[in-house]
Amino acid sequence: MSTEPKHRARLLVELPAERYRVLSPACRIPRVGDLLVLDQGFTGADGLPMVLTYFPVLGNESEYEATVYESELE
Repeated sequence: MSTEPKHRARLLVELPAERYRVLSPACRIPRVGDLLVLDQGFTGADGLPMVLTYFPVLGNESEYEATVYESELE
């Protein structure tokens, strides 16, 4: 188990369906205000900085993963 701290940020906007993938049977989709775990940063097709994020639940499970522009997080 990793002891590294997980970086988190709050989602500021509603995401289009093509930018997230539901991972749980609960079918929880992204909502404004969700506190996301930040994973991998990358450059989007439009040249803007993006981040792969997860919405965690208990344990190592996540409700969804999403690709988010850095400007959509605080």
